[in-house]
Amino acid sequence: MVPALLYLVSALWLKELIPAVPLWGWILIFIAINTFINIRGIEFTAKTNLVILIFELIALAAFLIVGVNYLLSTKGVSAFTLKPLYNPEGFNLSMVMTATSVAVLSYLGFDAISTLSEETHNPSKTVGSATVATILIIAFLFMAQTYVAALIWPDYKNFPNIDVAFYYIAERAGGMWLKNLTLWATVIAWGIANALAAQAAISRILYSMSRDELLPKFLSKVHPTYKTPYLSTLLVAVLSLIVSLALDLTSLTSLVNFGALTGFLFLHVSVFYYYFIKQKKRSGSDLLKYVVFPLIGFLVIFYVWISLEKSSKILGFSWLIFGIVYSAIVTKGYKKIPPSLEV
Repeated sequence: MVPALLYLVSALWLKELIPAVPLWGWILIFIAINTFINIRGIEFTAKTNLVILIFELIALAAFLIVGVNYLLSTKGVSAFTLKPLYNPEGFNLSMVMTATSVAVLSYLGFDAISTLSEETHNPSKTVGSATVATILIIAFLFMAQTYVAALIWPDYKNFPNIDVAFYYIAERAGGMWLKNLTLWATVIAWGIANALAAQAAISRILYSMSRDELLPKFLSKVHPTYKTPYLSTLLVAVLSLIVSLALDLTSLTSLVNFGALTGFLFLHVSVFYYYFIKQKKRSGSDLLKYVVFPLIGFLVIFYVWISLEKSSKILGFSWLIFGIVYSAIVTKGYKKIPPSLEV
């Protein structure tokens, strides 16, 4: 669902910019570019993402510099208040949790790092460190740009179009050039960089599940030259095209958020079960790592989870039930153990 969502959002923005090109046309362009890069190999994918990342950071730096300069020139130092972080007059915990359930979408992707373990040097250390570092860096960058944006346009209820609010803020701070720079940076980030990583991650998941005999065997085939799961990559491309054209943005966002939050809930339960129950790690520090931290994480995510819209829960549980039935059939009532788990 994630690549389809990224393609759809990018295509919707570009259609507003260049109406002559149909929505499906932009989606096809993004899918073709990403599929070609992903089939060529993970190193080619990483190099492409690095180039795009540099462009994104330049655009972000430009917004922050121009935004801070705009605030200093119009309001002076007094413009920098704590209101965007905490405003007691308008604070509402329920609203914050509802907003958080939507904002989760912006953070998704860090977990895809774990799917590249087989193509990483020293994965037992590198993958975990990279995941944590990514979350911290993302949080800092998001908070910095959102803080400056909120100071530039304090009245969040007064945007001409709330779906593209950030670009109105960029235009106010620096004019059309900054608006277009941030718009193109976002489109390229979503449509190519993020979708590229998502497609690579999902194709590896399908490859692994196929190798474990939980999905059709053809998905575990590796390209003879590039050594990539090319059939899984092509399947993700086809499904992304179908889903992005079949579902509207609201339904797709709801499904992605439900899946992510539900998956993270199960992840916290898994940490507790595997280390505390199965491995019997129960010393003082183990209690903190494998009981207290998972419990805190579970409660925070669950509080956000219950704030999801009703439609997302209906769609999500329908998809979950389908998955349970399918896996029960494939594993013959959960009696067949995948080869990778056999002792």
